[in-house]
Amino acid sequence: MITITTAERAEDLEATRYLILTHAASLRQHPGSEQMRADAESLPGQYAPPRGRLYLARLDGMPAGCVALRPLDATAGEVKRMFVLSTARRIGVARALMERLLADAVRMDYRTIRLGTLQEMTAAQALYRQLGFVEIPRYRLDEMVDTVFFERRLKAEG
Repeated sequence: MITITTAERAEDLEATRYLILTHAASLRQHPGSEQMRADAESLPGQYAPPRGRLYLARLDGMPAGCVALRPLDATAGEVKRMFVLSTARRIGVARALMERLLADAVRMDYRTIRLGTLQEMTAAQALYRQLGFVEIPRYRLDEMVDTVFFERRLKAEG
């Protein structure tokens, strides 16, 4: 059974930290891995409420994945740190994480959600498209050149 919770308790933050560090290690020396490690050490950091969230997925009670939401501005949020352990992939963990994040983003009055993912992460890109994200031009100049950017509108502007 998959359960999604906000990572607020110390043990949930520690489990999320472990997952983010595992993700960073899987990227080896990719330019983004250093920022992931820094994020992991400062949790909840930029993902703290009221405008941010940090989510932890558990599969049969064991930590299996995580994702974070942070504000870009007053109406746009950004998905960060999406990761699912290899042993928990292809069974709906990532979808459950994203569906919870998107539902909460609507309640938080975000109008737009954006994200960037590595070009090689084709399964993630397929999921984002299934969830209504569309590919957009680069919106962050500090991202790596092999990043594909996506956006999903949640609410009409105005």
